[in-house]
Order: sequence, then C-alpha cells, then structure tokens
Amino acid sequence: MDDIFTSIYNQQFSEAESMLNNQGNQIDSFYFDILSIDLYWWKQVCSQKKSDLQQFKVTLNRVGETQSTPEDNQIRQLVMFSYKLRYEFKRYNILGAIQLRSKIKKLLEEIDPEKLAYSKNRVRLFYLYNSLFDYFDNILNPLFLESKRITRNNALREIEMYTRENDLVVSTLANYFLGKIYFNIEKNPEKGRICFRELTARYPQNAIFAEFLENSQPDS
Repeated sequence: MDDIFTSIYNQQFSEAESMLNNQGNQIDSFYFDILSIDLYWWKQVCSQKKSDLQQFKVTLNRVGETQSTPEDNQIRQLVMFSYKLRYEFKRYNILGAIQLRSKIKKLLEEIDPEKLAYSKNRVRLFYLYNSLFDYFDNILNPLFLESKRITRNNALREIEMYTRENDLVVSTLANYFLGKIYFNIEKNPEKGRICFRELTARYPQNAIFAEFLENSQPDS
C-alpha cells in the first residue's frame, strides 16, 4: 500500500493507478477507497483537466455507495466528506462547505473509535481528522474568544504529534495540512518550512511541495 501512496505523492499518477488496479484485491477495501480518492484528487489538482475532475467525482460517488460494516462506513464517509469539503472550498462554494461541515461534525460525534475494532492506523487517521476539524471549525469563530484560541492551539499540538507517526499516510497528511496552516493561517513560515522540508525529502518529485518550500524561503 505504501508504494501506491508514495507514487501518488511523487505525482506519478499513471504508476499509482496501475498499481492500484493490479493490487486492488490485496488491499483492504477501506484503504483501497482512500487511495483511490486521494489519487484522483491530486491528479485533477495538478492537471486541471475536466476529465480528471470528473474521475474524482465518479470515485467519490462510488465510495459513497460502498456498503460495508456500519463502523467502516462511518469513517469512510468521514474521509469522503473531508475531500468534498476541500473541493467546495477550492471552488469557493461556501454554502456547500457549510453543509458538509455539519455532516462532518455529526459523524465525528457518532464515531467512538475506542468501542470499535479499528486498527491502530485507522484510529490514528480518525484522530488526525478530528484534530483538523477542531482547528478549522474554531477558525470560523471570533479570534477574541480565548477559548477558541486554546482549542486551536491544542489541535495544532495534536496535528504536530501525528507528523512524527510511523504510519506513512497519517504523517504525510499531518505534515501537509500543518504546513499549510502555518503558512496561510498562523503566519509562521519557519514552522511551515519544517513540514514542507520533510515532505520534499520524502517526495522529491512533488512539484507542489517544492513550490511551497521555495516560496517560503526567507529573503536573502
């Protein structure tokens, strides 16, 4: 599975798609769906082609119709809604994003990973998404509310903890989102550089990560 994920983040989309198709029967169905969504998300982001965007939407719909155990369905929906939220923000559909935010919040309240037979990696993935939601949800509240700032700081510490995980998926996602948060929201480029320095070392062919790192360098 890690080889497919690495190919996606090295922007080797054809290789990743080929491996995903060939190894599909050997991969846990949950991670097959997650890798598929991630592959077509990044492919359409990089290409800006309508055909790739359509493939991303088709994949989301397929995953949304997948029937599994109630527990698997919940966390699969959580990931799917999170990608939909990224897409709605990308096209500035604020109303759609607000509706998805409500669905994500409801799912997070329903899922209790301590009572479910999730693998450790899946539990970490859930808690990472939970921390990300806590941070971004409290960004929408007035900055002068100290309780909201405390919640965001706690969420940042949790996300940073997941950047050091051995799980490739969790640590990559944590570094990516934490780096963007430090660059775009917290205005702390030094910490953002740490994240994208790690990502470019891990995925040297990723032009997006390299651009983030280059643009964040202090003026000489």
